[in-house]
Amino acid sequence: MDRETGQGTGHERGRGAGRERGQETGHELGERLDRRENAELYAAFEALLDAGPEPPLPSVTDAAVAGGRRIRRRRTAVALAGALVVAVCGVTTAVNVADSRPDSVQQPLAPPTPTPEPTEVPSPVPTPVPTAG
Repeated sequence: MDRETGQGTGHERGRGAGRERGQETGHELGERLDRRENAELYAAFEALLDAGPEPPLPSVTDAAVAGGRRIRRRRTAVALAGALVVAVCGVTTAVNVADSRPDSVQQPLAPPTPTPEPTEVPSPVPTPVPTAG
């Protein structure tokens, strides 16, 4: 590095520039950190392996059978609920259709009796009485 201008030559700008001042380059620092992290990770894995026996794994088949039963129960419940809704809608529709028939379509139990029509009787028109006066 040129001490007067503070600029380095092309050779110094490469790998040698950091070593001249006693500093690590970014690549060397990264490698050192990676080694330390790898050693910590290795120690953590060793601690896990030395901790004791692994717990037994649960049976995958038992879980699948239980899940299948749960699905079948749910499907049965949904099918029954759907059938109940359809039945209720059918009964409601049938009752509404039966109640909405006009009276002329429904047959009465006894024949209707004719009702006499009222006859109008002419009412007398009062005549004015002359007053003496």
